[in-house]
Amino acid sequence: MNDLLHDVFICHASEDKDDFVRPLAEALRARHLEVWYDEFSLRVGDSLREAIDRGLANSRFGVVVLSPAFFRKCWTRRELNGLVAREMHEGRELLLPVWHGVDHAQIVGHSPPLADVRAVSSSSSLESVVTELLRRVRPEESPLIVARDFLISKGLTPPIVTDEWWLDVVEFKEGQLRFPDLTVGRWIFPLPYDAPDQGRERGLNVAWTALQMDWMQEGNEEKYCQVTHPERIHRYLRKWPGLLECCQANPSILALYTPQLTIPGYDDGLVDAFDDLLRSTYRESLHFFGYSGPDTIDSKEPLCGEAIAWRHPTFGNFTDGELASSFVNAHTHDYQREVHEGFTCLVWLLSDGANWLPDRVRSRLLNGMRMKTYTWAASIHRIDGDNAFNDALVGSIKSKFRFSRNVRAGLETLIDYSLRALGLRETSATISRRFVEGGFAAAYFDEKDRWREKSVKQTRSGAISPE
Repeated sequence: MNDLLHDVFICHASEDKDDFVRPLAEALRARHLEVWYDEFSLRVGDSLREAIDRGLANSRFGVVVLSPAFFRKCWTRRELNGLVAREMHEGRELLLPVWHGVDHAQIVGHSPPLADVRAVSSSSSLESVVTELLRRVRPEESPLIVARDFLISKGLTPPIVTDEWWLDVVEFKEGQLRFPDLTVGRWIFPLPYDAPDQGRERGLNVAWTALQMDWMQEGNEEKYCQVTHPERIHRYLRKWPGLLECCQANPSILALYTPQLTIPGYDDGLVDAFDDLLRSTYRESLHFFGYSGPDTIDSKEPLCGEAIAWRHPTFGNFTDGELASSFVNAHTHDYQREVHEGFTCLVWLLSDGANWLPDRVRSRLLNGMRMKTYTWAASIHRIDGDNAFNDALVGSIKSKFRFSRNVRAGLETLIDYSLRALGLRETSATISRRFVEGGFAAAYFDEKDRWREKSVKQTRSGAISPE
């Protein structure tokens, strides 16, 4: 099949340019049609016959402006014959006649078959002619045309609908966005319609997929996440057409990706969306816990889900350990937060890069990292190769653990890696000192002892059979 590069080819006599054809071509192009019209499509040096032949062969429809001048010319009749030949070969109607200064009797006198084709007359307004042509060229149920026009309305310039770029968009929509693949990364959102297979809704889903492919690439490359300064996130949300609108429609997913935006003062453009989410989450919590009191956000029960907890007056009534775990990796069935591993998140909290975080949030997260040390230690235990700090955590006990030179060097090696991942210029020695002063290693051994004591008690009680 030929690649149809244009929506319409305008077949006309040059005598009709000034009073009708040029305004018609410009009006169609203003309505976002790809128009083959000699003044738009020919360039210096083009072969006139070859260029017109390409236009005839590669246009979805032929708009034929029938006029007295048209029927006097051999050239226009040749173009008309070409369009008729395509109709017969393709087995579809592609001629769109416009009567300009002629009536039915005159058309019959020149070409009885043309008189039998429904036409629009230029005696009506130009807008009426354009409207009638659009009804045929751009039917409402054409998904790619709907998608193209939606992207244009967002200020973008998408390729023509026969470009293979659209195939990539559709494949991505059917794969990652219909069934989200968490390996693709963050900054994907649900499509507005639930998997329609045709028509306008499918076209809008395709258009939103195209928008997401662009903003998702930047979001993942720049690693916008819970440790990113809110100002950077807001610039990003406003940079990409449709992104802020999509976030406003999906505040729970945005809160999962970037919980810092839920904090009052960091929620520009999102206040109503986050407030509504907090109220609805609170009502779900009341229902879950069987509470039937007044609908005010003062229940002592935890919220159902940590995504909006930072906006809640008492952090959703979660423990500091639960907040820390959620800070590292909150997730739903289809979407997840984790960008950096737990130890890197702890390094960030200890760094000056976290100074923008409100003290009431930062202090509780740091305390949570002490309460549930696996939030950061688990990622250290997964490293390949020897590391004196990791070896000391795994193989020692609190009473024998010392920050020797080798152990401190091992810790600073891990910190260096995290600082590079975060793009921070602080020294590993500074973060190491704060880590030691914060008592995180001691907290690790305390938690390790608690788990050992719990395991011993369960074994003695028969809950766990000794091996």
